[in-house]
Amino acid sequence: MRKKESALSLEVHDWLETLKEADLLVGIPTFNNGLTVSFVISQVIKGLTTYFPNCRSVIFISDGQSKDNTLTSVKKIDLPSDIRLIPAIYLGTSGKGTAIKAIFEAATYLNVKSVALVDSDLRSITPEWIKMLIEPILNGTAFVTPFYNRRKYDGTITNFLCFPLTVSLYGKKIRQPIGGDFGISLELIQDLLASPIWDFGDTYRFGIDIFETHTALAKGYGIKQACLGVKNHDPKDPSSQLTSMFRQVVSTMFTCIEQYENIWKNIEGESEVECLGTTGHSAVPEPIEVDYDGTINAFKNNFNDFLSVYETVLSNDLLGKYKNLKKDFDNAILSSDTWAKTVYLFIVKYHKTSKEERIHLIDALRVLWIGRVAVFMKETWDYDRDEAERVLLKDVQAFKKLKNFFIESYFASL
Repeated sequence: MRKKESALSLEVHDWLETLKEADLLVGIPTFNNGLTVSFVISQVIKGLTTYFPNCRSVIFISDGQSKDNTLTSVKKIDLPSDIRLIPAIYLGTSGKGTAIKAIFEAATYLNVKSVALVDSDLRSITPEWIKMLIEPILNGTAFVTPFYNRRKYDGTITNFLCFPLTVSLYGKKIRQPIGGDFGISLELIQDLLASPIWDFGDTYRFGIDIFETHTALAKGYGIKQACLGVKNHDPKDPSSQLTSMFRQVVSTMFTCIEQYENIWKNIEGESEVECLGTTGHSAVPEPIEVDYDGTINAFKNNFNDFLSVYETVLSNDLLGKYKNLKKDFDNAILSSDTWAKTVYLFIVKYHKTSKEERIHLIDALRVLWIGRVAVFMKETWDYDRDEAERVLLKDVQAFKKLKNFFIESYFASL
């Protein structure tokens, strides 16, 4: 019988029933990825046959009713006899999180030993990625996060929110907490499927990655990073293309912070997370287009729309710094301390705000985040990647330094 509210159709359950069990499952969420998915699957196949030839392997395509030729391309792929491919259309809310939920349910049904998740728009995936995501799980690690070689202006939600907050709250220096390409143990998957955080809708969309990472951290699972090298995919311009993703990732992260408040409030210090492989920068990522002027204007043009929100969340001193940034961007300064305190105060406000008002609050933070991204561009325009990374690490240090300020503010709101 198919479980209530399962993301798997009866047809998929029938397919799984013919397999009974498997050792490894590679899940690939897809939606209109006909141009890239065949290459991704070909690399997954090479990884499985090269590094895990004696394992029973399944490639599970979890599709959101693609309108292009994604599933047609998938069904034409020639497979080795010891690898099964299941092209499934998931059920439920349209979004990456639902696609991943279907993958998790399939992994649980098959009682697999290890799961790897890889994005379907990758142009730089290699067979070694599959080895580095799966092998640590087989050796006892519960969660493997990716460590990529990325352009300095790629991953802006990660760089200014997910990365510094994850490090400061949980004391683990995980560089890519929403990277998308993960290795996961069955035990952690079962914990994720049982989580009440699914009751908050954005987990079913782009909130899924931060939900996985923060749950693994909060529940004390062993974590490692896999140095996967270059990640070439379809990047997004922060000034115009990330509105929905920002809402979904940040609201899910703030919800996780609420759910796990009794964990992170007691964590002190910071520890490195082992990175498997080499972090060298020999390969160069594809160039990405950055609209510097558009980013500045997106901040300036939308700031006043949320002025009433800023007046309720920020102190006069903090608000004044953003007003100065809007008035005289070229000469204004936005320090790491200012940004960290801003984010912390928005989390406190989120904690006290009704569900109906939270989207507006997140949209207000998004405008300030665009301003922070624009300032970072101004500061690092002539920097190489390593120099820009050192600027980002100043934000991490500020978030860590101000954690006690956050704890006091957050729990004073109860």
